[in-house]
Amino acid sequence: MPDEDLIDSIVIIVKKYDINAGLINAIGALKKFTIGYFNLKTKKYNFKTYEEDVELISCMGNISYKNGENMDKNGEPIVHLHIAVGRSDNSIIGGHLSQPSIISVTGEIYISEISQKIYRVNEPKFNLALLDL
Repeated sequence: MPDEDLIDSIVIIVKKYDINAGLINAIGALKKFTIGYFNLKTKKYNFKTYEEDVELISCMGNISYKNGENMDKNGEPIVHLHIAVGRSDNSIIGGHLSQPSIISVTGEIYISEISQKIYRVNEPKFNLALLDL
């Protein structure tokens, strides 16, 4: 829906329908979005927020849960998304999606549920919570 945060909306759906894990695909349009990349040298994400109308050309990712000691949001769903957006000049930018990610017109979200719960555990080498398959 317009003016909703894409990630928050997915988390609400995951909780409402008690989704264990899944694959996400989405298209639509955003008016504000935050994208970034993971800097291997600093072991941190570098994010930038944009306020412009864009087409959400491709958005894909997954749903999992944090697991392990001393992890914040333990038991909360983790929505991990990467996006490509199209600008008015037909250029494309993309990266790891963060918040805010505000829908302008529509967000068409498709979730393919996986019955087994999937967890993330901290990988000290990168200081990231990676999928534990």
